[in-house]
Formats: sequence, structure tokens, C-alpha cells
Amino acid sequence: MGYEWQFAIILEYWPIFARGAITTLQITLLSSAIGLFIGLLVGVSRESSGIFIRSVTSIYVEMIRATPALVQIVWLYYCFPIIFGYQLSAMTSIIIALGIHSGAYVSEIVRAGINAVDTGQFLAAKSIGMNHFTALRRIILPQAGQKMIPPLINEFANLMKLTTLGSMIAVYELLQESNNLIATTYRPLEVYTFLAIFFFIITYPWIWLSQRLERRLKMRA
Repeated sequence: MGYEWQFAIILEYWPIFARGAITTLQITLLSSAIGLFIGLLVGVSRESSGIFIRSVTSIYVEMIRATPALVQIVWLYYCFPIIFGYQLSAMTSIIIALGIHSGAYVSEIVRAGINAVDTGQFLAAKSIGMNHFTALRRIILPQAGQKMIPPLINEFANLMKLTTLGSMIAVYELLQESNNLIATTYRPLEVYTFLAIFFFIITYPWIWLSQRLERRLKMRA
């Protein structure tokens, strides 16, 4: 017996998806801002001449990249209050956790962008009396920034998909709202199919833009 699809149910409950989409966007934007701040700071610090700074930032990057984002979210939500005696809300937990998670990957993007600039630029800056960080700020980072844009856009798209992990701690983003809707309508195929299509619609344009910018930069090189 064939399954009878009833996508009209989605139109009836569209405010639920809209509410989930707004929450997803909030998480993505705020965690991206945190990730960009951390990533820029750590990426620049990993190019420092100080062994201690390089070691600390390298440990952070490797620890974050070697553990799943879901484990990081769950740890911050459940373990943080036990250790420090302060309970973060579910929304705050996922924003901070994804920001820290993204920061490790953004730092590698920043580091790769810095290393892509000709080392002669550093030598020229130092020859006119600039210190390491002044040369980075005034000469290296402005040039590296163009090369960072495509992978940063791609990281933004990946972060948007990671927001679905918020359903594990009852953050009412798109996946959690979809699960609640399924409990009401008993139409999982329609809801999950629409959810997959919706995520494709909001995520693929960023991936496409990243690919276009990357090709354009290669043509200019």
C-alpha cells in the first residue's frame, strides 16, 4: 500500500517552522561572531614567536577539533554548572559551545591566510621598524583577508547545520520544533522531508557563494 503524502500539513503549521528558523538564525549569527573573534585571536597568536602562547592556542585547537561538537555542547550544559556552580540556559550553552567549536576552525583559516602571504612582506615590514603584530595588522591581515573569505563563508554554512544539535538540550531550533510537530501531527515523513529541503535552501547559497569567490580569487592569482 502506497504512502499518501500530505504536505499541506506544513502550510498549516508554518509559524512553527518560522519560529524555529528564527532561533536557528540567532544561534548561527551569535556563535559565528564568537567563533570569528576567537578564531582571529587564536589564529594570530599561533603565529606568535612566544612558545607559551603557541602551545596554549595549539592545545585549544587540537582539543576542539578532536572532540565532537555534540559532546562540547552537552559538557557545557550539564558539566559546567556542576564544576562552577552556575547553570547556563540551553540557548546560551549552544551559542557559546558552537562559538568555541567554530573558533578552532576559524583560527586555522586565519592561520592559513596569513601563511599564504609572501614572507617577504614580513621582512619588508620589519625592515622599516614594525614589530610582528603591527606588521600583521597593517600589512599581512588586509592581504590575507581576501583569501579567508570563501572558507569563512563555508564555515558559516557548516555552523548553520550544527545548530540542529541544539535539539539534544531542548533548544527550540528547527529540528526541535520539527520533532514537536511530529508528536502533534504524526507525519514524520512530510516534516523531515520539508526540514531537509528547508536546510538545503538556506545553506546551499552560502556554499555556492564560497565556491564562486574561491574560483574568482584563483583566477586573479
